[in-house]
Amino acid sequence: MKNTYKDAGYTYTINRLKETARTFRNLGDAYGETNQKQTGFKRQLILAADILEECVAMNLDAKSPDKQERREFERKCMAMGISVKDIKLVDGKRREILVTAKTFMKGCVSERVLRETVSSVFKAKFFSNQDNRVIINEEPDQYVFYQENRFRILSGMARKCKEEENTSGDNFLLKKLNCGKMVAAIADGCGSGKRAFAESRMVIELMENCIDAGFDEHAALDLINAAYIAGGSKSVNPVTMDMSVIDCNTGIMSCIKMGAAATFIKRDSSVEVIKSTTLPLGVLEKVDYERVNKKLYNGDYVIMVSDGLLDNIPNVDKEKIFADIINTISVKKPDAMAEEIMRKSLKYNGGKPSDDMTVLVLGLFDTYDK
Repeated sequence: MKNTYKDAGYTYTINRLKETARTFRNLGDAYGETNQKQTGFKRQLILAADILEECVAMNLDAKSPDKQERREFERKCMAMGISVKDIKLVDGKRREILVTAKTFMKGCVSERVLRETVSSVFKAKFFSNQDNRVIINEEPDQYVFYQENRFRILSGMARKCKEEENTSGDNFLLKKLNCGKMVAAIADGCGSGKRAFAESRMVIELMENCIDAGFDEHAALDLINAAYIAGGSKSVNPVTMDMSVIDCNTGIMSCIKMGAAATFIKRDSSVEVIKSTTLPLGVLEKVDYERVNKKLYNGDYVIMVSDGLLDNIPNVDKEKIFADIINTISVKKPDAMAEEIMRKSLKYNGGKPSDDMTVLVLGLFDTYDK
């Protein structure tokens, strides 16, 4: 009877998701017919429908492991005092394993034990979803594990406020996504001080919320730009957005810029510069961004900066000089590299920042490379 009830609840949830997705799609179609000029809201409704339908498809694609794997997994878990109620596999861009488990008695077992058992049985390294409970007890709960990526990313950051200000107008985001991607972003508010900080923070928080909700980066920018313009007053200030999205399985980086400073890719003996001529958020109703895709390799470093670091350099060809600065740096740790880049930039302006300064360094390392 318990299993029947559980299956009925599962089917009910899937059906509700389907109905909600259909409602959003119908609303989007209806809104488009009556408001031809306002296509942004229609796109957002359709996008919400797409995300819900993707969730339904993922749940329907979940399958049970073969009998031998399941028996081995249950046997090993039993030896650790863990009772496995259910286990599902999702084979998408990256393998995902969902385990419903509890302890046999009233004692507790570390969630790490379950993760190590998953890795042992399914012959790959897995890491835990950040929402997993850290312990397993007598109450059944679901634990989600993701197969580790091919590329490991280490990050470093350095920041400095404009001398007369105590608050930086820059905000940044570093986030590892469960889909196997890493997102790094810098939002730079117009000017410096508390107002610039508040505006860039709002943009970064909206971006993080959209990413958590499952929006892709381009749809997120459309949504944020519309919300920023609609929610602000006539005196709303533009905010630049620089975003790098790295696929940790393929090494492909998508570099998206809206009025942002150049991004630099440091390799063994060269530095590649990615420039843009787009406008910041909050200027146009239709978002203006440029996207460049780059293949990254083992040992590459991605350096993202706010324009304060380039403003310290008095020459016309600031990007070339800055690339030369990066090329002379020999340290390998991203934190140390970020600090060294900051120090060398300040040296051009007598040690005083001409504007708020933020530098993010992302190092890519191939775990398959021996």
